[in-house]
Amino acid sequence: MSLLAFGLLNLPMLGWLAAAAAPIVIHLWSRRRYREVSWAAMEYLMAAVGRQSRRMRFEQWLLLLIRTLLIVLVVLAASEPFLEPPGLASPPAGQTHHLLVFDGSFSMAYQPAETSCFEKAKDVARQIVKNSPAGDAFTLVLMSSSPRAVVANPAFEPSDVLREIDALQLPHTTADLPATLAALTGLLKNVRQTDPRLKRHQVVFLTDLQRVTWTPGTSPEGRAEFLRRSADLARLASLIVVNVGQSGAENVAVTGLRVLDPLAAVGRAVSFEVSVRQFGAAASRRQTVDLLIDGRRIAERQVDVPASGETSLVFSYRFETSGDHVVEARAPGDALKVDNHRYLVVPVRQSIHVLCIDGRPSAAPFHGAADYLAAALAPPAKPGEVGLIQPAVAPESALSERKLADYDCVFLCDVARFTSGEARLLDTYLKHGGSLIFFLGDQVSAENYNRQLGGGLGRTARPSPRGTSTATKEIATAPSSQRGTVSALPLLPARLGGLVEHAPQTPFRLDPLDYRHPIVQAFRGRGESGLLTTPVFKHFKLEMADHPAAKIVLGLAHGDPLIVEQPVHGGRVVLVATSADASWTALPLWPSFVPLVQEVLAWTIGVQSQPRNRLVGQPIETSLAAAAADTPLTLRLPDGRQHQVQLPPSSEMGILPGTETLQSGIYTLGLGPPPGRRQHFAVNVDTAESDLAAIDLETLRNEVWPGIPFVGQTSWQDAGKPKAVGRQPGHIDLPAALLFAAFGLLLVETFLACRLGRYAP
Repeated sequence: MSLLAFGLLNLPMLGWLAAAAAPIVIHLWSRRRYREVSWAAMEYLMAAVGRQSRRMRFEQWLLLLIRTLLIVLVVLAASEPFLEPPGLASPPAGQTHHLLVFDGSFSMAYQPAETSCFEKAKDVARQIVKNSPAGDAFTLVLMSSSPRAVVANPAFEPSDVLREIDALQLPHTTADLPATLAALTGLLKNVRQTDPRLKRHQVVFLTDLQRVTWTPGTSPEGRAEFLRRSADLARLASLIVVNVGQSGAENVAVTGLRVLDPLAAVGRAVSFEVSVRQFGAAASRRQTVDLLIDGRRIAERQVDVPASGETSLVFSYRFETSGDHVVEARAPGDALKVDNHRYLVVPVRQSIHVLCIDGRPSAAPFHGAADYLAAALAPPAKPGEVGLIQPAVAPESALSERKLADYDCVFLCDVARFTSGEARLLDTYLKHGGSLIFFLGDQVSAENYNRQLGGGLGRTARPSPRGTSTATKEIATAPSSQRGTVSALPLLPARLGGLVEHAPQTPFRLDPLDYRHPIVQAFRGRGESGLLTTPVFKHFKLEMADHPAAKIVLGLAHGDPLIVEQPVHGGRVVLVATSADASWTALPLWPSFVPLVQEVLAWTIGVQSQPRNRLVGQPIETSLAAAAADTPLTLRLPDGRQHQVQLPPSSEMGILPGTETLQSGIYTLGLGPPPGRRQHFAVNVDTAESDLAAIDLETLRNEVWPGIPFVGQTSWQDAGKPKAVGRQPGHIDLPAALLFAAFGLLLVETFLACRLGRYAP
């Protein structure tokens, strides 16, 4: 004989059945409030109503029964009973928590037909939610570069979960699987503590099994940590991997877009290099590549891209107006459109204004510390022609007297000392996007530079590139008491040590360090005729900071750095260990001086556009020198949506708060009145994600997750069918029926109370 399966999912709620005794207790208590007193007049009344006493007693007991049953029904509904027809699976031991993990890498946008991989993942998720028994809970997590819990607390209402799934958008990021595993473990531990009625936990990965995502950790330590996190998660929940990808997928992507000229100026041709790569085994013949300027296509080329290879082509364009211009390279035609575009924001200048601070001015030509520098920045132009670079030479007082924000770059030549106020002015200038280039000299106080400008602040000194100096004489060293001096403004990329001098007959020679830095790449192949033969007689020994952003541009043959640089705030700082005049070096008299100075300036100013060119996931952050705290700011996203950006009141420099970038494209910041003041930001994808090569379930089981128990689905259509994730046909929803019955009893009780109570005739 087949019997219906009956059980309770929330057994502790039955404790509230004790509340059903409340109407009985109240009834008994009310009876005890009265004491019978014999009274002759009442005997006549009792005789008159004697015929109705039995009916009234029945009515009272009926109301008491209804009120008690009403409480019992509500408690039973809260205990979530279930009733299954015969022949179905055994009743669950408790409710199931489904943790749905969506692969948020942009490879999920691959769309070989009408539906992308990400939409397939959403379809599977909808199936799981719709087919799950009543009382199951759901959590949604997006696996991206920074894992994000879309629904962090378990949701029990399927309609709410379905709305969240429908609204889910794919970011254009990579996916961090180890970080996601750690986040999932934390979520599950929290759910186990806060919601013990969820007895079973199930993590469902909806992914294309891209190799880049699913083979993390190349080092033994990283691999061991990944397996440890995977095992921790498997102990807390059962794991299911649903493959929604497509094997053998190929993809063409624009992997690079860069400007070849360090400075873009009005009326001058600017060259752009576009790189296109084929991530697949088949060559791409006659691939179209377009170049767009400010949304207008200005050139189209066709190129053959070899199988699993890359090719580059160069476009040229002459800008007619100054300001920010948006450049886009496009290679359309495949099933993954996200990486078919690459963007670049290029600031085009009408002129470049440079301020040269002369720490040792002189009325005699080429006797001041900055005279040679000014001549190198603005060599004689043709009659009637205005040079692109317009230098202005001024004494040290100009630091506080002039508005530094009016200059694209400031050179400081043999400036002896800086006050704390001047250091703050330089720090402010860097925050506004300006750049500083220091040339040293006889007047420079190393102790003052280290204290006020914070050379190597709080960092361990890094050895010079080619060992230590030999055959040199150190004339002076910074006092040992000053080492470790704390400065509030760490602006310099290196600490100034002692002064090193060599005999004039055997001067130091330069070392380009394999021409690794962009500033000196233009000298490759021409060293003996210029740069490498330049003599240096004196220089400060620079102690490099152990910081990845600090780089050596040019060294000396005996091993010491000569030119070092580092990004600071929104600008750059370049430190030259020798002088800009002929007192310490013959460099100003050498043919290589003019091109070297102009390469330093061009590269320093050119990189000011780098904060405007970001990768997806990086924040948008810029300096708004002209924006007050109450200036309305509007950020327009690539999809056309806009939202207001509020500057923090404490930000005296007007720094735009970090803004999350989840989509690639152009972000436009409107600066408020006057209308039309805008800044553009180009946000590009990380093309490591463009490689669509995937792993199969056997590789996942044997190489990625050896020993980790999981269930794999070979096709996405099967995901919702077999396991205990479906609501079986014939399932009876008892909690809802009990609540409807309780509501009906409430109506009956109200009617009877009015009909039979104290208002009844």
